[in-house]
Amino acid sequence: MPRIRIAIGCHPHNAAHYDDALEARLRERLHDENVSAVGEIGLDYHYDLSPREDQREAFRRQIRLAKEAGLPVVLHLREAHDDGFAILSEEGFPEAGTLLHCFNLDAAELARWVDAGCYIAFGGPLTFKKADYVREAAKLVPLDRLLTETDAPYMTPEPLRGTTCGPEHVVFTAAKLADVRGFEGDRTPARWEFMRHTLENALGLLDREPTPWQRGE
Repeated sequence: MPRIRIAIGCHPHNAAHYDDALEARLRERLHDENVSAVGEIGLDYHYDLSPREDQREAFRRQIRLAKEAGLPVVLHLREAHDDGFAILSEEGFPEAGTLLHCFNLDAAELARWVDAGCYIAFGGPLTFKKADYVREAAKLVPLDRLLTETDAPYMTPEPLRGTTCGPEHVVFTAAKLADVRGFEGDRTPARWEFMRHTLENALGLLDREPTPWQRGE
């Protein structure tokens, strides 16, 4: 399946298992030229399924690995954005890019990530009826760093909220995002041009040629 790209990483839920052996396996798999990013990596202080210190250490080590491989990172941050931003600032944001996955917070939190040059992906929460603060944040992302996503099988967008989310449901989020950005009205050229930009952003970040490191150069 030549158009499929994958991200590989140790999720913060599993950070307690991150060790040299796991990193060696991860490093080996990152050489697969279909791998386009390291992720989801980050911190989850909501569930705390791994000790926080383990989460922070696994996050740091995977940022370093992503930078070595020349790959972007896909972030999972839940109730941990301050620590996540601090760690990335200390380690350095990867030149290949940083994607803040499934953003569902407000414009005040968004600002520092945009200033740091991150890509921002919006999923189902953008469509939720009480999430006006997310929609306000979505207005502020530069067009060249704006993506849509599903976070399947979770976060199903309206009007199908409560069912299992699938990749096909991204159309609802994309439609809402176009509305939020002022491109209302079906089938207008400006609306389709806006959606084309979000697709190009995704392809530019996640469908690149293999890195020199992946090619063994």
